[in-house]
Amino acid sequence: MNTSYAAMASWSVPQDAESYPLSESQLQFYRDNGYLVLRGLIDAPTLAHCKERFIDICSGRVDPGMITVMKEFSLKDSGKTGEELIYKIQDVLYDPVLYSYSSHPRLVSAVASLLGDNLTAMNSMLINKPPHTACHPPHQDQYYLPIRPSDKILGSWTAIDRVDRENGCLYLVPRSHRAGELYEHGYPPNAKGSTNLLFHGIHRDVAPLHSRLYLTMEPGDTVLFHSLLVHGSEPNVSQR
Repeated sequence: MNTSYAAMASWSVPQDAESYPLSESQLQFYRDNGYLVLRGLIDAPTLAHCKERFIDICSGRVDPGMITVMKEFSLKDSGKTGEELIYKIQDVLYDPVLYSYSSHPRLVSAVASLLGDNLTAMNSMLINKPPHTACHPPHQDQYYLPIRPSDKILGSWTAIDRVDRENGCLYLVPRSHRAGELYEHGYPPNAKGSTNLLFHGIHRDVAPLHSRLYLTMEPGDTVLFHSLLVHGSEPNVSQR
């Protein structure tokens, strides 16, 4: 993936916009490439409230309720606590504060442009990735979801803090959704003793290094991607 192509893959969102319906050029880019990066889609106050809520849940100051709190497997004997130990929290839709992300008017408006107005949110999570967290192998979201059609399902992913290759950013394979195929998934090699015990990856080599687009994102930047798009994440090799 060359730099000029990557530069075409994002749009800046006006911060005074109450909604954000997508343009025809954005819709066509998504159809062609399987993803869309919207810079600054989610406002800073929403991100701050979500981050504070996450820290409160990790520290035990707030009852997680129906949220599942998942620890980083490789750090279980490290003595770390709170947000330094938690890999992610699952089913954040059930939390009244974190639901402000899924129901954010600009996000809902953008998603509705791609899927239609009759929407439901599912498989929601806030991912933390403490230092030394492993990679998430190449996979497709459709593998985890027992519903169809694939063209009516997408993932949204928003950065709360800056993410880059050092601290474990997302990568994706542009246009990989166009094969229309759900690949066979399984446990990656050498998964024992890492977060990868929780994840399945694609058995075939459908994400060679030269095909990956790494998404460096600032707080509020959001990527929307097709449920068949091949994507994964880097390990966190930083201290962030």
